[in-house]
Amino acid sequence: MYVSRAVESIRADPIEGESVALALETTDDADPEAVAAAVEDAGGTVERYLQFDDLAVSVPHDRVDAVCAIDGLAAVETTDAIAITTAEATDEDVEFDG
Repeated sequence: MYVSRAVESIRADPIEGESVALALETTDDADPEAVAAAVEDAGGTVERYLQFDDLAVSVPHDRVDAVCAIDGLAAVETTDAIAITTAEATDEDVEFDG
């Protein structure tokens, strides 16, 4: 399973009281409902379902390690590492930091 450098950093040094938004890429044979239930059991919240049975979740820093241990995941990244768009998205909808 791929875990981004940002997620690995949070796993190694979680900040108490902080949460992170994660994108969970599921494996081809994973049941997205089972993955969602496991996220909630691990202390996270499913924010929405994405394309290809992937999930956007929010997780307290101290529970990221438990989320990374869930069966059926192909990748775990912070949501700012991927583009989450809708059919209505335009260039004006994109915000950049800095």
